[in-house]
Amino acid sequence: MLKFGGTSVGSSAALLAAGDIVRRAAAESQVIVVVSALAGVTSGIAAALDAAVGRDPSWRDSFRDLQERHHTQLAAVGCGRAAVPAADALDRSLERLRNLLRAVELLGEASARTRARVLAGGERLSTPIFAAVLAASGVVTELVDGTEVLVADGPHEDAFPDVAASRPKLATRLAGLAGVLPVVTGFFGADDAGEVRHFGRGGSDTSATAIGAAVTAERVEIWTDVDGVATADPRLDAAAEFWPQLSYDEVERLARAGARVLHWKAVAPARAAGVPIVVRNTFRPQSAGTWIGPEAAGGRRARIAGGAPLLC
Repeated sequence: MLKFGGTSVGSSAALLAAGDIVRRAAAESQVIVVVSALAGVTSGIAAALDAAVGRDPSWRDSFRDLQERHHTQLAAVGCGRAAVPAADALDRSLERLRNLLRAVELLGEASARTRARVLAGGERLSTPIFAAVLAASGVVTELVDGTEVLVADGPHEDAFPDVAASRPKLATRLAGLAGVLPVVTGFFGADDAGEVRHFGRGGSDTSATAIGAAVTAERVEIWTDVDGVATADPRLDAAAEFWPQLSYDEVERLARAGARVLHWKAVAPARAAGVPIVVRNTFRPQSAGTWIGPEAAGGRRARIAGGAPLLC
């Protein structure tokens, strides 16, 4: 189970690096990939949504920027005929998002249900591009929407995954994908009525661990832009050190305290199923990362063996 965050899909170079990681993993093991929106896109969609609620026509400029960015990314990483399905899927997702924003502008309001549907747009735009990266090297993929496989309970913008209810949906959806790599939208699932409910900002981590728990993955790898879980933000504190190993409880406390490398909701599904989480750096795949499991066996000095890619 591999999940790539916004910075890991936020540029052409990042997308190509992520694609290399997936290709190596898929050559050795069956994998499922969960993808976040491109870096900054969900914030951009939220700003466009707020403008549309205020009947401010500037949302159209924001939308055009999103459209241009995604088409530019697709052109940079896609290749020839293999990219055509991705382009079609991207255009459908863009049209869906535009229609939602038009409706919001017309009404001058957005319910929690509508907001959840709009904010799901970021992942629906990024997954076709990620699939195109893999298709360019001959990897056969299929796009899977989070609403197809994850049952979400709770408020539209602060839901939790129901792993037990998701398990049969996942089994049914994945049953016909032998030899095909699923690329799944992170961040959201659906309630019993099929309505989008998302797991909060940063919730793609939760999508990954919920799916990993439902399929009893060997592990869930969270690929980001740092070498693991650190004692402080390594982008701000040069003295920050990375934990080689943490328990579920320890990482949940860190996440609740504000550590941004892993969403706190992502811990519960993995802990309940006993599925380890590994936090690794897309741009330094040789780094072992931080292993998160039932307990930090061996204490803080414990090391994760080797630096080879960890497969699901």
